[in-house]
Amino acid sequence: MNENKRIFIEGKEVNIHFDNYIDKNEFPDSLGSIHINFLKEQQNIIYRSWNICFSKNINAEEPDNSGRDEVQLMFTLNQDIKWHFHHRPKGKESVNTYEEVELSRGEVCVFRNNDYQTGMNYPANTKFKFKSLQMPTSFFRQILSKYFSAKDIHELESQFMTHVTKTTITSDMYRILSEIDNSERFKEYEGVYLEGKMTELTALVLYGIAYNRTGQIKRKSLPNKNDIERIEILREQIQRKPAENYNAESVAENLGMSISKLNRNFRTLYGTSLHAYVQEKRLEYSAHLIKEHNFSVSEAAQKSGYNNMSHFSVAFSKKFGILPKDFSKQMEF
Repeated sequence: MNENKRIFIEGKEVNIHFDNYIDKNEFPDSLGSIHINFLKEQQNIIYRSWNICFSKNINAEEPDNSGRDEVQLMFTLNQDIKWHFHHRPKGKESVNTYEEVELSRGEVCVFRNNDYQTGMNYPANTKFKFKSLQMPTSFFRQILSKYFSAKDIHELESQFMTHVTKTTITSDMYRILSEIDNSERFKEYEGVYLEGKMTELTALVLYGIAYNRTGQIKRKSLPNKNDIERIEILREQIQRKPAENYNAESVAENLGMSISKLNRNFRTLYGTSLHAYVQEKRLEYSAHLIKEHNFSVSEAAQKSGYNNMSHFSVAFSKKFGILPKDFSKQMEF
């Protein structure tokens, strides 16, 4: 998707061009960096993963939403932030409301952005990581109309679309964010997969806001931001290379934390243990090798990190509901 966006940094306009990445020629190196690691589009929904780090204290503002009327979900991953919104409804120039939203790391907010001016102060040399999901407001209403009555839709819109609302990012949400990040493994079926995951993620966020608003629930104690970054790097490595050795003792030592802290933090962020996550990715990889590369069952097991064929067969059958040898035979037809 090609898109132009203008922002104001310290009062000076900077034009940014999006095309699966930010063109460095559009953003001054002297100010720092903005990178988009992922840009995934499925029909009306766009998913982005942001990494921002300015070289000096910066006040950045976006004066409008380039004429688009959208519902946006913003996931704050590693820093507490203060975000301010100026709201000037169309046709009501005399009305100008100001709202300041505090988001803690590990929280997600939802807002309708059609006539907001947004801004934030970024401290120097501080890395900010966000993930966002955005869709046209008309499409968001189409989703609601499939499942709710007109009366219910009116009540829901009063929660989600008249002001900024937030909730805690749950382990299920973290899991889906990770699955979206790695959806390319489904090749020609990636679009179908993304559509389901993006809808699922939206549903979880709306449910969280409706029933578990941040101020109404007792939050889990999150890992500190340095631990979050290190564990996220570990998770990404497991996604890319599931067959490597992820012995908890060695991993914990490399990350500079105890085994109990590693397991506790990993479960807090992703809702499962390190061991279970590794096994899941190894099984997915083995199925991929059998299906896409015609590996034999024994070759796929070995390439995925399994040395015991009996353990592999039991685990594969438990996850996919079919023995690996029968799965391999199916792929022959």
